[in-house]
Amino acid sequence: MKRTILAQLGLGFENGHSSEWPFFFGGMVMKRTIVAGIAALASSMAIAQQSEFFIQAGQTLSPSTGSGVIGAGAGFVLPWSFKEGLVVSRLDLSLVGVDAKKGDVLLLSAVPILRYQPQSIGFFVEGGIGLGYVSRTVWERRHDLGGRLHFASRLGVGYDFGAYALSVNVSHISNADLKKPNDGADMLDIRLSRGF
Repeated sequence: MKRTILAQLGLGFENGHSSEWPFFFGGMVMKRTIVAGIAALASSMAIAQQSEFFIQAGQTLSPSTGSGVIGAGAGFVLPWSFKEGLVVSRLDLSLVGVDAKKGDVLLLSAVPILRYQPQSIGFFVEGGIGLGYVSRTVWERRHDLGGRLHFASRLGVGYDFGAYALSVNVSHISNADLKKPNDGADMLDIRLSRGF
């Protein structure tokens, strides 16, 4: 029976046994081990690098403390990772509403993010800088952002529970003195995200 199966696989026999027999089954074991290792690595990377939806709520720190901030968005996994997958990249797209004293402001931003997370479930720190667009440049009396297009940066620390993550974030927007005035704005928020 063994000879029939091995003959069908193209393994020849000399004197009732094949010199390729140990190599064939040793190779099969090695191939299975490699495939299992790659599958385990891929599944652990999938946990650390999944895209996510998020909601956020907080307040402004500048121009004045207390204006409400609420928003939502999605983060899409980017193909770059570093430090053997401990640092992963993502593109966050968000729409945030700010209840400024001079009227409601919408902030649309696209920020590439780098996240350092030593374990698939546990604490992480993340940050990035990208672009933002605001619907209103004057947020309150004597506070003018100087234009609608800005640099948007964010720094956050949080805990990843697996399917969900909770983080505290500080965000800043300004035009980097490319246009006057450049009063900028700072926000503090809590973010709840869910992987998809």
